Amino acid sequence: MEQQTATTIEMNRSVAEAASGSGEIAQNITGVAEAARMTSESVAQTEQATAELARMSTELSGLVSTFRI
Repeated sequence: MEQQTATTIEMNRSVAEAASGSGEIAQNITGVAEAARMTSESVAQTEQATAELARMSTELSGLVSTFRI
């Protein structure tokens, strides 16, 4: 009987450890997903800023060319 009890206790401990590990993995995945979302937002903002700089560059080139004539 003692052996069966010890085995049951050990199985319960192992299941608890596995559940804890699964929870940590889920938290890590959530963190990675959030980091990916933030990176995606940053890329979109960078693309927007790049497009604006290109537009401003074209406008500035046009203005400068009027002084060269």
